[in-house]
Amino acid sequence: MIQDILGEDSLQDFINFILRYISELKLPFKRGTFIEFRTGMLNISPVGRNCSKKEREQFYEYDNEHHIREKFIQVLKKEFPDLGLTYSIGK
Repeated sequence: MIQDILGEDSLQDFINFILRYISELKLPFKRGTFIEFRTGMLNISPVGRNCSKKEREQFYEYDNEHHIREKFIQVLKKEFPDLGLTYSIGK
């Protein structure tokens, strides 16, 4: 589990940073559940996992123009270089 690898303190620092970062993003909408624990990974959604299919498609278009997720990853890599995490952008 990711908490066993990172340790609880590092994991909480990472999650707190993510939540602060997302709270300061100005997006067309936000729909809750921004971080989801999965086996061996965290799924992070700046717009929120609770958005509708239509809202997800709208965010995808917005992100293509504004590169929200790409910029977010760059910030995380800079802020947490020693955690050894791998980042990817989903569809």
